[in-house]
Amino acid sequence: MDVRNDALPDGNFGNNADENQSHFVDTLHNQDKVFKECFDLLKGLTIDFLDLELEGEVTEILSTEVTETTTKKAYGDNALKLSTNRGVSTEWEVDLTEEDMLRFASYHIDFTRKHKIPFTTVIITTKPPRVTEYESPSMSFKPKIINLKERDADKMLAEIERKLKTGENINELQLIYLPLYGSKSGKTTADLLDTALKLTLEVARDDKTKREKLQSLMILLNSTFISDEELNRVLEANKMVLEENRGVKVLANIYRKEGIAQGIAQGIAQTAMNMLRRGRDIQEIAEDTGLSVAQIATMQEELLAQSS
Repeated sequence: MDVRNDALPDGNFGNNADENQSHFVDTLHNQDKVFKECFDLLKGLTIDFLDLELEGEVTEILSTEVTETTTKKAYGDNALKLSTNRGVSTEWEVDLTEEDMLRFASYHIDFTRKHKIPFTTVIITTKPPRVTEYESPSMSFKPKIINLKERDADKMLAEIERKLKTGENINELQLIYLPLYGSKSGKTTADLLDTALKLTLEVARDDKTKREKLQSLMILLNSTFISDEELNRVLEANKMVLEENRGVKVLANIYRKEGIAQGIAQGIAQTAMNMLRRGRDIQEIAEDTGLSVAQIATMQEELLAQSS
């Protein structure tokens, strides 16, 4: 399921609870999708967020599909084209390994070949990387690595609050990722998520749709970095902030009633069933949801039995 096509950008959270739950859990199941969604939605703010010294503005979201020598398709996280005819590819990897680095080097070459423009690769993580480059006798790959924990959450909060007072533009990507920044004052990810959610009321004061998108992406991105209890506390503390956000209500319901593990499993299964109803190929469904082909086949048999 491609979140770009079916979920947050157009503000459509589905027509019923099952579709909403399926959407949000499917997105939660794959942090890469949330990462991609943030950059697609707020592409004009990406270069500043990535702290890149590149001229030009983002003009296009590029395809990240590449075909490996085995003829199997592979996808990078995100690729952007700048007005200066350069490209920027971004990758989300919490625990960066040498194997990941080689894979990203491969993407870098494939994107350059496919789009015929030079690329800068940026890898975003939340841990000190075990590797920072890939070297071989015939190739050197040195991407820009951003460890969000090295960014100062307290300083960023002060900067956002100053800009709100002076009426300056705020980089909403900074706000979405703020809970994952480091805090010298000891604020936890849950504390920072609570603060960031409250700030959406001012950051997107006159744009309800944008405000709901920011809130949803914040929760989807940061919820897997905090405990169930912390998330419930944040959601409870922000009931008034989130009261009109239908998408977040669905997500909150999953956490409160089902528990994270059970909710994710239920949501993934529902997503797979919806895909089967739409005639998607079993192998593709297995690849998209992480379920086995055998599990999908069993679901298909259940659907056929119901319709007979």
